[in-house]
Amino acid sequence: MSFRETSAWITLVTVVVCFGAYFGSIAAGAVSPRGFGAVHLLLLCVAALVVLQIGAHLIAAALAPKDARAPRDERERLIAWRAQSIGYYVLMVGVLALGAPGHFGHPVPDLLNFALLDVVVATLVVAVAQIVMYRRGG
Repeated sequence: MSFRETSAWITLVTVVVCFGAYFGSIAAGAVSPRGFGAVHLLLLCVAALVVLQIGAHLIAAALAPKDARAPRDERERLIAWRAQSIGYYVLMVGVLALGAPGHFGHPVPDLLNFALLDVVVATLVVAVAQIVMYRRGG
């Protein structure tokens, strides 16, 4: 597995773990989405995401230092471009869909959580698209 594919796997797993904890606790009712508890949990989850991403990428780079330092070839650039393009369209659909809960009277904190969910889903789509394209050969 190449370093870039490993990086996509790291992104996928860490985003699912960190934001799964955030959105899971809101969905379960453990944290009110409209209080400071949600803000503190969000900050904790973002900090955990940063620490996990840095740590996992440092480990991956240490295991394959030559591959980690190598410049992206044409195939890797094309995979990144296509995955980002797919993620962009997913994000745009999610942002446009934010109008629906806004019209149904959801308060601003809910809309912000929906927007955050859109960003998280788009990030997951980019990571999955990269993994699929690396596995299929581009």
